[in-house]
Amino acid sequence: MSTLPPGAHKETESVQYAAGLAKSYRGRDATKAFAAILSNYLVVVSCVWASETAAGASSLLPGAGLTVYLFSVLIIASRMRAFENLVHEASHNNLFPSVNDHYRFQFLYAFPVFRVVEDYRRSHLVHHKHLGDRHKDPDIVRLFNLGLDKLSERPGWYLMGMPLTGFLTYEYLTTSFWEFWDSSTSRSAKIIFWGSIMLGMAYWKLYRTFMYYYVVPFLIVLPVTRYWAEISEHLGLDLREYLGSSRTNVGFLHQWYLNPHNDGYHAVHHLCSQVPFHLLPKVHTSLMEASEDFARKSMISNGVMETFHQMKTARTLVKGAAS
Repeated sequence: MSTLPPGAHKETESVQYAAGLAKSYRGRDATKAFAAILSNYLVVVSCVWASETAAGASSLLPGAGLTVYLFSVLIIASRMRAFENLVHEASHNNLFPSVNDHYRFQFLYAFPVFRVVEDYRRSHLVHHKHLGDRHKDPDIVRLFNLGLDKLSERPGWYLMGMPLTGFLTYEYLTTSFWEFWDSSTSRSAKIIFWGSIMLGMAYWKLYRTFMYYYVVPFLIVLPVTRYWAEISEHLGLDLREYLGSSRTNVGFLHQWYLNPHNDGYHAVHHLCSQVPFHLLPKVHTSLMEASEDFARKSMISNGVMETFHQMKTARTLVKGAAS
């Protein structure tokens, strides 16, 4: 005799239907992957050019140089986040039809942001396997250790105060950045890549450019950008459920700043992690039309402030929490 609670069979069937529909969209496309990588580099180069041009014209337009530079730093940080999102896609083998290409080309999108695909995959797949478990999901463990299980009690501090203290830079340097160099995975490739960058910078005397357009956005802006993006995915939701445990962030700033390359379609991603980034919007639309339960349980945000409001007005319910 079944021991499932009332309605569980219907929910299971609904999840299976939605997941089955999502699985029909699994076509990897190397052209789109390379286009996404190239687009990030083009945006960064354009920002550097615009900032340097504005700085040269500062005598004609006082303050223009600093204003353009600050905007450039914000945009460059968003492209760094975009590269991190491509690493996330690669951890699911979603960029290229060939699995090996994810490793062969990781110097284009992973090494520049101090990531290694294989190392990231190990931790991230545990997150998928134990989503919402207070003790087994590494993402939830980290966020709750930062105090975010109490976000609704102190929203101002956790959404704006703590991110602007500089602590997130310290946390990053002592965890992910350190692990990048400490890991033996792809060690020779990492050394060759960053050794070449350092030699090139020294040869062409690009210290100032590297500091202004890489170090500043990477260590000052990106940690905050990454934090806001990461907490927007699951906080304020019931992670004990399958549907409705991931937020869909589709506002303008989400798509172009916090969650580039369609990373905001997180509900679809957790329903079927094999859907590549360029098909996520299409799958989301199909599921909203075809699955009543998916549409009813989806938490959708059309703006960053809306996401913040959703997180601060609802508790995050997790598996394995003390009663």
